[in-house]
Amino acid sequence: MLLFSLTLLQASAACLATGPLLWAMLSLAQRRWPALAAQRSVWLGAQLVLAAVFVLPLLPNTRQLSVVPEVSVPVSLASAAPDVPLATAVPAAGLPSAASWLALVPCAWGLIYLLGVACAAWRWRRGHAMLRALMQLARRRRLHGLEVLEVDAPISPMLVGVWRPRLLLPAHLAQFTPEQRQLVIAHELTHARRRDPLLRLLATMLQALLWFNPVARWLAGQLAWAQELGCDRQVLAGRAPRQRQQYAAALVRQLGLQAQPLPGLAFGGGSMAERLLRMRDGQARPAPALRALMALLLCAIGAASLALQPALAWAVAATPASMLTAPASAPAPAVWRNPLDSMRVTGFFGVVRQMTPQGHSGIDLGARRGTPVHAAADGIASVSEDARFGKAVRIDHGAGIESLYAHLDRVTLTTGTAVTAGQAIGTVGATGLATGPHLHFQVTRDGRLQDPQQWLADLDAKATARALRLRKEQFGR
Repeated sequence: MLLFSLTLLQASAACLATGPLLWAMLSLAQRRWPALAAQRSVWLGAQLVLAAVFVLPLLPNTRQLSVVPEVSVPVSLASAAPDVPLATAVPAAGLPSAASWLALVPCAWGLIYLLGVACAAWRWRRGHAMLRALMQLARRRRLHGLEVLEVDAPISPMLVGVWRPRLLLPAHLAQFTPEQRQLVIAHELTHARRRDPLLRLLATMLQALLWFNPVARWLAGQLAWAQELGCDRQVLAGRAPRQRQQYAAALVRQLGLQAQPLPGLAFGGGSMAERLLRMRDGQARPAPALRALMALLLCAIGAASLALQPALAWAVAATPASMLTAPASAPAPAVWRNPLDSMRVTGFFGVVRQMTPQGHSGIDLGARRGTPVHAAADGIASVSEDARFGKAVRIDHGAGIESLYAHLDRVTLTTGTAVTAGQAIGTVGATGLATGPHLHFQVTRDGRLQDPQQWLADLDAKATARALRLRKEQFGR
């Protein structure tokens, strides 16, 4: 939990740092190419980049995205589960006094973040409750295949609903000329054809996710503005100057009549002067090359932000060897056969990682799905399947010693089968709590977890550089 809270704090900081870069790039690009203001894909893409910078580091197994060396975080470890290496709380000897604050700050931010998301959801719900109450008082009819709701309220004409859009019109629209009414309604129908309500919902969700970032709010506003400008452009395309004047007059008149806006795609939002200027001069579409350039720049900023976030790792305090292995008086076991023909150790026993915050209870062996798994020694097999280990085989070797082969894709024997060393018992898979195909190999003696290196030879020579580095950082060997 602490590691996730630290990662959340780091991801939030990276998101905040990425925001000014996006704001500066898009502001300069918009000043150089004004047509970008009406390009929905640019502003939505920027929001998605910002969300990716925040969300991807929170997902499991995303450390490979970073090119920065891992940052070790000192913590004291405790385990509440009986089947993990550290069975009781371990005093964190020699840790700095600031370690307690290190745990407090990210946990406090995690609580604040959740409260912020809840507040954003509450504001959204309150706005839509007001809108639903208004719609219940409306008079209903149909127009161009859409349900039209007419209300006696000083609101803007708007399109509401995502999956079943409806047109909400104020009664004062009757004061407009027939041509003005037709243009206003055409604007809202264009929103429906362009699927703008769906984009608005997506932007609202992203804004709630990134409520702490002011640039996310700015991007959501720019997307809403681009939707209005895009509708203006399509409605006025090919129309005579007189109709453009009527459209502008309808906009000015509507802004003078409407009250506080409601949560919907409303005619009449944004900067009056800029919209009138664009109506007069027309709006050109940005060239495809410019859109491609903006997409590349957005991807470059997002990739750089992800790659420069350091991965977090636990720095484990010295752990008594008696907590990880059997007592020193126990006789040393004989070397067993390797459970895979080709061994590649990706995780050592006792190492703390994001998926094993209490310490790894065995070793992980990377392999392709379907790779044969062999019994390491003679014994009696039993087959099981659960949410943690998935399909698994346990082999009782006698003298209180058992081996476990977990996350199997297929098991080729049944409970009670007598097996010999080297006999195939199944194939590598990714069942249970596994992020990819691999074999989890675990050994216990009298119910106490053991380091499989006591039974399997030359594991260091068959380990990945990352697995060796993590073990050295945490255990000094």
